[in-house]
Amino acid sequence: MVGSTQFKATKTAKGPGGWMEIFRTFFTNFPLMLVGQMGFEFLEEDETPAVDVWKAMGDEVIFTAQPSSAEELTGILRVLLRTMRLYEATHFETLPLRLKGTAWLADFAENNIALEIPELSSDDAAPHLDFIGPDLDLGFRLSKYARPASLVLSLDLVEALLGADNLSTVAMYLVGREELKGVMFGRPYPIVWMHDAEEGFDFLPWERESCPYIAAALDARPASVEQLRGQIDDMRLYLRKMHGLERPPITLG
Repeated sequence: MVGSTQFKATKTAKGPGGWMEIFRTFFTNFPLMLVGQMGFEFLEEDETPAVDVWKAMGDEVIFTAQPSSAEELTGILRVLLRTMRLYEATHFETLPLRLKGTAWLADFAENNIALEIPELSSDDAAPHLDFIGPDLDLGFRLSKYARPASLVLSLDLVEALLGADNLSTVAMYLVGREELKGVMFGRPYPIVWMHDAEEGFDFLPWERESCPYIAAALDARPASVEQLRGQIDDMRLYLRKMHGLERPPITLG
């Protein structure tokens, strides 16, 4: 949620217009709206992919999903973007708040782990899992470069999208490179933003004026498949040649 810190500082917690009710509504309604939009997106499929709440942290909610294909992954991200847009239009129309998102992949076959938290698990429900590892850390580092009305994506996720038959339903932009603490041994990491191909970016005038990345994205064309694959190949070459590490593609499903 963008602007939440200032919003809470200038509003009382309770009462009409208080920030507490705004946040309670967000954490209750946004996941429900997301599930509803998932049903619409995958109406003609045999199954609707499960999207579950992992945790809520401050002013953000984090979901997990296990897409079985690149096409399913594309659909899930489109649903997330559409839900963000609908929620803003419904709940934030007269509030100085917006939503932004980060999406990334984690491979639990190798360097990441899922841990059951017994104290938060129960006998009549699925075990409560926490996820730990460098892929998880990457996503949290990358979220600093998310902006309203779009998603910032990890390179692993971008690579998966590039193999999707429905790739044309989204647009990705290479807006810059930034050093992410503890990621890529200090080498600047490509910042890739995505929006739905039918919608475009929905930045407000003052957002365009205050962020050079936003200004650059509005003047740019979507990155080509070749440009994005080039960024991924460069990352693999750097890790292999400079650090002796192999970074294979993450297999969905």
